[in-house]
Amino acid sequence: MNTQDSTLEPGQETLIALKLDEVRNELARIAAPEAMEAALVARFRATRTASRPRLWWMPPLALAATIAIVSWMIRGPVPAGDDIVVLAGPSIERDAGPFLALRPLERIAKESGTTVVATEFPRALLASWGLPVSPDRAAEPVRAEMLYSAEGEPLAVRLLN
Repeated sequence: MNTQDSTLEPGQETLIALKLDEVRNELARIAAPEAMEAALVARFRATRTASRPRLWWMPPLALAATIAIVSWMIRGPVPAGDDIVVLAGPSIERDAGPFLALRPLERIAKESGTTVVATEFPRALLASWGLPVSPDRAAEPVRAEMLYSAEGEPLAVRLLN
C-alpha cells in the first residue's frame, strides 16, 4: 500500500495495520491436524496413476500423415505423356537460361502443341526486341532457341550465346 496516496487519516492507517497484524497471527496459528494431512496425502497418491494423456496418439498420427502426404507429393502420379511438353533435350541438360517472352505470358501458358527450334539470326534482330546491341557486332549471328505455337508464331526466345 502506498501511504503517500492514501485518503485515510494517520490514526485510521494505524488501526488498519493493527487489525491486519491480528488476522495474520491468527491465520498462522490455524493448521490442519497431522492425521488429516497424512490421510489426504495418502488418498492423493492412491488416486494418482501414471497414465498416458488423453490424446497421446495425436502426434504419432500427425507424423505418419505428414510422411504419407510428402511421400505422395514426391512420388505422386505423373501426368500422361500428352500433358508433358518436351523442350529441346540438349538445352535442358546444359541449363541455357530462361526464355524471353515475345507474347503475353497468359497466351503462352494457354498454348498447346508448342515446339522448340534451334536457330541462328543476326544480332541486329535483338535491337528490334528492345535488347542492347553493340553496332560493332550487329552482323554477327546469335544462336538461340525459339518457342513456336502450333500455328508457327514465335512466342519466346532463349539466347544461347
